[in-house]
Amino acid sequence: MRTPALFVALVVLLAPSATHAGPDPRDVPLPPHPAGLDWPTREWPRAELSPGVDRAALDSAVARSFASTSAEGVPNTRALLLVHRGSLVFERYAPGFTADTRFHSWSMAKSVTQALVAVLVRMGRLEVTAPAPVPAWQGDERASLTLDHLLHMTSGLDNADDRGGEGAASLVADMMFGRGATDQAAFAVAAPLLHDPDEHWAYSTATSTIIADIVQREVGGTRDAMLAFMHGEMLGPLGMSAAIPEFDASGTFMGGGFFWASARDWARFGYLYLRDGIWEGRRILPEGWVRYTRTLAPAPNNWTHTAHFWVNGTPQGDQFTLLPGAPESTFCATGAYGQWVCMVPTHDLLLVRLGEMHGLEWDDMKASLVDVIAAFPALAATEASP
Repeated sequence: MRTPALFVALVVLLAPSATHAGPDPRDVPLPPHPAGLDWPTREWPRAELSPGVDRAALDSAVARSFASTSAEGVPNTRALLLVHRGSLVFERYAPGFTADTRFHSWSMAKSVTQALVAVLVRMGRLEVTAPAPVPAWQGDERASLTLDHLLHMTSGLDNADDRGGEGAASLVADMMFGRGATDQAAFAVAAPLLHDPDEHWAYSTATSTIIADIVQREVGGTRDAMLAFMHGEMLGPLGMSAAIPEFDASGTFMGGGFFWASARDWARFGYLYLRDGIWEGRRILPEGWVRYTRTLAPAPNNWTHTAHFWVNGTPQGDQFTLLPGAPESTFCATGAYGQWVCMVPTHDLLLVRLGEMHGLEWDDMKASLVDVIAAFPALAATEASP
């Protein structure tokens, strides 16, 4: 019998942690679900903003979030949700979008794929420290690569999104829309090693595709088997009833960028991580997984990407700062065109921003989101620990 919690603990304890500004994000406690409050499995509990929230600052920041528009006049921010202390306290949609609208994940699908790995780790069916079960790698130098290397994107595989150039010339475009589109996993696993494991970090949708394929083969290999696993072990228990994963022509989940869900369902996904992987008293993610999720990989060129999530650390080299000025406890799932699911444990706050970026600059969008977070008070020391 495997002991998945032990394997997670070993990775957390042994993974080198690069020096960064502020406290280690793994050591920020995750607040518990408030006693007596319903879980948001069917409906989100609602509450008024607490007296400690700066309403004027919040209104100003929200107005900025919705101010930028497309050429047709539709706000770039299509949905903004805020969950504070377990209750939905703010929800706004651009005209033409509602609580029933499904929003494209783009790279937030990578974080969903990470959660599916976690479920199998909890079941004892996958081990993050063991060689990744990829048949095409058996007998060559890639056979020693682990799920930990893949989750942290430090495998050393020659599969970075920007390899080959920008736009249509990039590897990720070739995999999703070019010669690799019909069988993306086969395309992804063919990449050779370029660096030693843990020596170089490179953002890679192909890596997430490999992980999604590992999960799918473990649960039966077919599209139907993967859907049954997703709904039975995560989407159903969390009440993510609007969620729709996409599959390529070969029937494999496109876990690097194609998952659709309503804003409320994206909030449910983030809330699972804010609550340390527990839902309605049941552990969905194994003990220690969310701490592992916030663990920086040891590659010297990585200071903000963790295990398929991002933390608000101090970047090195070409990496961006996640949310400059936001609490260092903040960790997020992010996607192209400004998809954000952000957890702020020190404030017991969850932020969901979904939409586009027609003429909107990243710095402006980030600044408005930071101001939204800043309107909420930090937890008192006695509230911050479970």
